[in-house]
Amino acid sequence: MTVLAAILFLFSSATAQVADTTKHVIGRSESAATVPILYGEQAKSRLLQSVATVYTNQLITTPSPQFLQALPGRLPGLNIFFSSGGPGLDGNGMGFNIRGARAQIILIDGVERGYQSIDPEQIESITVLKDALSTVMFGQRSSYGIISVRTKKGDEGKPRISFTAQSGFETPTALPKPLPAWQYATLYNEAKQNDAGTTPVTPQYTQDQIDAYKNQTDPYTYPDVDWYNKVLGKSAGVSRYNLNIQGSGKGFRYFVDLDNMREKGIIRTSDENKYNTNAQLNRYALRSNVGVDVTPITFVQLNLFGRFQRYNQPGGGGTAGIFSSLLNTPQLAYPVLNPDGTFGGSDKYQGNTNIWGQAVARGYQFQDVRDIAVDLEVTQKLDVLTKGLVLKAKASNNNTAYFTTKREKNFEVYQYLNGAYTKYGSTTEQTTSGGANERYRIVYLEGSLGYDRTFKKHAISVLTVANQQSRLAFNTTNLPENYTAYSGKLNYCFDEKYVAEGAVSYGGYNWLAPSKRWATYWAGGLGWNLHKEAFISHNLPFISNLKLRANYGLTGQVNAGYFSYIQTYFGANGYWFGSGSSLEKSSGENAIANAGLNPEKAKKLNAGIDLGLWNNKLTITADYFFNKFYDLVGAPTLTTAIFGAGYPNQNYQRFNYWGTDISVNWKQRIKAFDYFVSGNFSLVQSKVVYNAELPKNYDYQITTGKPVGLQYGYTAIGLFKSYEEINDPATAVMPSSPKSSLRPGDIRYLDRNGDGQITVDDQSAIGNAKPTMYYGLYTGFSFKGLDLSILIQGTLNRQSYMSGDFMNGFGNSGQNNAYEYNLGRFTAATAATAKQPRLWLGNNTNNTQTSSFWLKDNDFVRLKNVEIGYTFPEKLSRKIGLPSVRLFTNGLNLLTWAEIYDVRKDVDPEAWGAAYPIMKIFNFGINIKF
Repeated sequence: MTVLAAILFLFSSATAQVADTTKHVIGRSESAATVPILYGEQAKSRLLQSVATVYTNQLITTPSPQFLQALPGRLPGLNIFFSSGGPGLDGNGMGFNIRGARAQIILIDGVERGYQSIDPEQIESITVLKDALSTVMFGQRSSYGIISVRTKKGDEGKPRISFTAQSGFETPTALPKPLPAWQYATLYNEAKQNDAGTTPVTPQYTQDQIDAYKNQTDPYTYPDVDWYNKVLGKSAGVSRYNLNIQGSGKGFRYFVDLDNMREKGIIRTSDENKYNTNAQLNRYALRSNVGVDVTPITFVQLNLFGRFQRYNQPGGGGTAGIFSSLLNTPQLAYPVLNPDGTFGGSDKYQGNTNIWGQAVARGYQFQDVRDIAVDLEVTQKLDVLTKGLVLKAKASNNNTAYFTTKREKNFEVYQYLNGAYTKYGSTTEQTTSGGANERYRIVYLEGSLGYDRTFKKHAISVLTVANQQSRLAFNTTNLPENYTAYSGKLNYCFDEKYVAEGAVSYGGYNWLAPSKRWATYWAGGLGWNLHKEAFISHNLPFISNLKLRANYGLTGQVNAGYFSYIQTYFGANGYWFGSGSSLEKSSGENAIANAGLNPEKAKKLNAGIDLGLWNNKLTITADYFFNKFYDLVGAPTLTTAIFGAGYPNQNYQRFNYWGTDISVNWKQRIKAFDYFVSGNFSLVQSKVVYNAELPKNYDYQITTGKPVGLQYGYTAIGLFKSYEEINDPATAVMPSSPKSSLRPGDIRYLDRNGDGQITVDDQSAIGNAKPTMYYGLYTGFSFKGLDLSILIQGTLNRQSYMSGDFMNGFGNSGQNNAYEYNLGRFTAATAATAKQPRLWLGNNTNNTQTSSFWLKDNDFVRLKNVEIGYTFPEKLSRKIGLPSVRLFTNGLNLLTWAEIYDVRKDVDPEAWGAAYPIMKIFNFGINIKF
């Protein structure tokens, strides 16, 4: 059945169906007897893997364009972090890891694809696969965990139509607060005098000039421009419209979803432009999943997905360039416009630098992304051979193309001084450039044979899978990248009490050397359903579920460059030789090939307990894991320039990660009142087992035996409070920063080795040696049509390194900005209490060293998501011809408490400085079901 025919059938057959309000809070899927896993589902009673799943009812409460934005705090073991916010394409400003190790794989309906920007209405569930047993069948990509997304396939029953319209606005959680012009000038003079020491200097700004900045008596010569307020709006609009239809007919079932999302940026625009110069993302997505019973034993599933996205931004440096300029440009740099309406500028801020001009006068650029995906799966029951035998074949073709269009231009600026104008730069016509960027195709083929049967007390499940994924990038000359895996697993359960499972895969990767291309991985697990034992069920009837489980396995992950085992060469410059002066060409070697590069590997242990009490009103899941990663690929440490060529990457690093994932859930119905409380907690620790490091002079410089990713640098022991302290013979300083260059208020460092000077031998681990911890709390209720859900997300033992001009002020030869934060700088009056260094202009070798001074505790707690909704009584909504009407409002990143606020309050704990700010979203909507 075509998509159009399906839609026409659904509309013609649509019948009323009352919405189930409770699913917004608790959700039927979460109490299902099976759990999504790789290549299928597993009965909870026979599950030995460590997985965590979230369903549609939680995802739709979060007003976010990308589904990863809805996951922080919801799934134990999954850590999602953000470096920026605002509109953007897939993965913009986000990253994630699973149990501390880097994660790479996102599967949608079993196929790797990068579609993070899809609407939550299309998603049935998102599952995190965390241990060896859950991922080992993925072959050469099984070590770092997997995020598996399943889309809806349609339910049995009459057609149901759902329409949702929602609109809202977003505002920054925090923005930098630059100093007004007069304070900037005052502090600039102070910084200049600080650099000169006790020798008096002529101030850069006179008192009359400072007064002019403060009083704005001559705003063109002495401007004071609040650039953030001028260039950025207070809020930006977001909207989404979704129509989906699902149900079944005779011999088929379907789910069809059409979605439009729009997220605007906060950059102001000009009515004079006939085009959009703001940051903005527009997304249109269509999904049609149709399953057909061709015969009673043959089932065909056809999934079609199409998506078009356009990300628009200002021309030139784009959004990133504007936020960088906002961060670094003082409010006294130049006026927005001169008296004659031209763009303000100066000899230091020439053409294209005026920030308002960057926003409205540099044209625009946009990136179009087009995705088309087709999945076809055929399931054939082979009961004719033996009951429970199923054969499946699957093929998927995914095409993605990125196109960039640039309609950019340059603009000139003028410096207005004493009634005269000086021009800098020039205005040009708008360009019409553009072209294709990344274009790639992923073809996935899979065949499987499964057997699931129960014989009295014996339950057995067998699955064998063969698959291959081929990724071809059209914008390169590279050959396709192929992953191949032949895998199988056996799950056996006796008397619903004792469970055993084993899995194995033989994986290949074509960019490795032929002798290293294939590897075998395996995993095995055991489980015991204790609640089925008589001594539990008879004596402790309140225990509804108690399972002990453990598994161990060997997994792998390829991390190799493009055919890096083959030596490549480059054409070098030639030389002229002989009387005929002919040009003799030469060649040279690129980095030396490494034919011995192996896949990275991990030995992974997972032990867990699943507990349910009082008919599973209270459920607890706890896992302990210990993962040994080895043969990790890294650049060699023992090198010499005499070699004459680049060294190849090698397998030598060994890292261990271990920790705990815990989730606790309580749900209960008291008459018409349903409520739930759900919490999760994750702890991850790590250790460098081997890193092939060069010999160190001191033990405290050795990385082996310490946590992975430690920050190394100098240990700050305070600020110099006086010249006497600086000139004390016992004071150790850097040779590159002699005492004559130091001033009171400069950072003092620990002479760790006691040799009387500060050198690299004094550098050591400065943070973070603490385990990583993150958590979430999700709670809510429903009562007579009213429903509420709340999500709180937080971190523990988190640190961030914050340095650079954003903290120091007056960087870039004294040309950069300064902020309200810098008012707390060291001065003679605050010497005893100051927590900031003195002010300086431009460079400062001593104060800008990597040190513990700039490492800040940065734990935070966010009120991540709140939704409140009301479903009108059926008898009321039917009076207007609608079986179900629900009004709702929700929000994202609504409140934040952070340790970093003790340092400065104009930052978000996850993104600061020149990053597009993390946004808080307020959203309002209506859902109508037919």
